[in-house]
Amino acid sequence: MAITNSVLPLVLDRADRAWPGNMSQKDFVAHIETLNAIRDQQTAQLQTVNLPDGVDARITWMTQCDLTVDTLVTTDCSFSGAEADTAKMDLSIDQAKQTTFSVPIDAWRDNEFGFADAVATNLNMAMVAQAEAVAQYSVGVINANLGVNTYTNSGNWTVSGTENIIPASEWESTAIFGRFQIAARKNRFNNPYLLSGENLYHLAYMARTSNGNGEGKGDFVRINEMPIYNDIFNVDEVNDPALLTYMIERGTFAFASKGYYPETPETLNGNFQRFQIRNRFFRELVHDVETLVDCSSGVWKQHWKVIPRYKLFINPVGCTATRTGAIAFTKEAGV
Repeated sequence: MAITNSVLPLVLDRADRAWPGNMSQKDFVAHIETLNAIRDQQTAQLQTVNLPDGVDARITWMTQCDLTVDTLVTTDCSFSGAEADTAKMDLSIDQAKQTTFSVPIDAWRDNEFGFADAVATNLNMAMVAQAEAVAQYSVGVINANLGVNTYTNSGNWTVSGTENIIPASEWESTAIFGRFQIAARKNRFNNPYLLSGENLYHLAYMARTSNGNGEGKGDFVRINEMPIYNDIFNVDEVNDPALLTYMIERGTFAFASKGYYPETPETLNGNFQRFQIRNRFFRELVHDVETLVDCSSGVWKQHWKVIPRYKLFINPVGCTATRTGAIAFTKEAGV
């Protein structure tokens, strides 16, 4: 713990005041575009999952997957048909992580910074790290729930199971957005969006910045036919070295989070507190927080444990189990 670098009376100005925009401030920025995409495109209302431990919420719906279109029989006076079924999905928030840190209480007396500054710094960094971890978890959930694409672009795309490899040359033209539109319709997506890493980033940038040119207006229109979210940190990191772009139907995924502790700090046993707070970078993520004060070798410290509880759910699929609402397109490697 190197806090002596800021001890008074060196009369230091805090870095953020004396040197605005310095690189140390970039550590307090959470890169979570995947979570932003899911939040923006979420349609499910999952407040019902905020239940005590061991209690699940359940959603139910009706389905009819056995109807057929048959030749008319005019001599049949007695007939029957398939009956509708009901289906269910149990929802439980079962994902949880933790980050711990400690703050000496009296060590800041002769320091430019105070105890509260140290707590705030640690807590903010914990929120950044946990939000980014949840974003990467979410990419993993998307990968685990990919559907099977039914469009091959006249055989120019290599389609095998949930893998769809598109030649590298196609990623260099905004014409690819027309192919994505066909893929969306073929797979019965009505309101799709794209979640990508480096794929499409440069192409979309060039289209946006060429919009003022007469010959660039078409490119700009094409890239705006479908919402695009570029998470160049988490999508590419999870899939490294592959470069993937996801096409996801609006409402396919739903994020939920809950805390077990009260919003107002609750004191137990004198030196233990617990409460819940929301992530400052992604308000939909809730943290349970525990603090404990103790003394060892004459040094009093406050210890913190920050616990996010969360789950990314996928929508109920219909009669076609392989049509989940999410498809992944991979840029051909080595070209």
